[in-house]
Amino acid sequence: MRPERMGRGPWQNESRGTHMDHLAEHNAQPGSPQEFPPSLDGGETAVSAAPARGVPKPLFIAVAVLAAALAAICAWLAVCSRDQDRAMASMRSSKEFMRQELDQASAGLAAVQEELAQARKDLARARDAIGLLEEYSLAAPDGTVPEYTALYPDFYAPAWEGETVSGGKVCCLTFDDGPSPNTDRVLEILDRYGVKATFFVVGAGKSDQADQERMRNIAAAGHTIAMHSWTHDYKKVYASVEAFLDEFSTLYQYIYEVTGVRPQLYRFPGGSINGYDRGVYQEIIAEMTRRGFVYFDWNASAQDATPRPRPSWDIAGDCLKGIGRELVVVLAHDSAARGTTVDALPAVIEGYQNAGYTFSALHPGVEQVTFGYPKIR
Repeated sequence: MRPERMGRGPWQNESRGTHMDHLAEHNAQPGSPQEFPPSLDGGETAVSAAPARGVPKPLFIAVAVLAAALAAICAWLAVCSRDQDRAMASMRSSKEFMRQELDQASAGLAAVQEELAQARKDLARARDAIGLLEEYSLAAPDGTVPEYTALYPDFYAPAWEGETVSGGKVCCLTFDDGPSPNTDRVLEILDRYGVKATFFVVGAGKSDQADQERMRNIAAAGHTIAMHSWTHDYKKVYASVEAFLDEFSTLYQYIYEVTGVRPQLYRFPGGSINGYDRGVYQEIIAEMTRRGFVYFDWNASAQDATPRPRPSWDIAGDCLKGIGRELVVVLAHDSAARGTTVDALPAVIEGYQNAGYTFSALHPGVEQVTFGYPKIR
């Protein structure tokens, strides 16, 4: 203890009490405990600033609630953003799936439409055949059919199961009356240009080994071998329906024996309507159609069936007159006297190629090219 505080007198105590009372009145808060500041050196009381007030509880609670709300909102927004990203990804995936499904459905629809169009063509062709049979058949009213329908039971064309060709700037080269020594040159030129053609052959006088080998070469090269009658003698061929069937049935069997091919096409000697067959062509067409055979005429010609050979440039010019039609069937001849026809062949092929045509051999799937016929009255 300090010595000076041990011996205080009454006056000192009174003075201190008065001073303390004054400070108590000045600093005291109602209902709060009174505190006294620590004394300074020399017994003087230190005076300090009033303590800062704390944050009121209601405001603190409000801030805390607001912070919690903001945190909840931020969390909710984050969840929503993730959900939105997942939803967008799902939508993109669904859109791609739907696009693929739509593409597949479109492709399927196109295939169905193509099949429907083909079915319509087949139906129209069947109706035409039925109409042809009804128009040209001379069956009795009681349904009795002509006796020639029972002739040659093996003379029927095999069913065609290949493609269909209908227009589209296609040229079909055809050669009648072969085979002959010119056939070898024709085959060489066709092979050089990568072109397939059709040979309507005859049988009489063509039975030696060289001609048989040429027929086999025609078939082996992928060309169509077809029938043009056995004798090519108009009077014999068109003497009757029975005579026509005899000519073509004989040739049919001969071609099969030599080449292994059962022909499906035929061409009338002189075309399907000429000065020799006016009285029988209706029945011939009806009966040959019933047996499944298809005939072709032409809509462009080499004009080479002349007593004396024509110049090759004239032949080429006539052949190229078919340019402008979509489907062109060119008639030319393959007999031994038609050397200038072979000479013209490269110019004919290049002319049609330059005009944008492709080439095809004839077959039952090619749209028929036939002459116009007068109606039966």
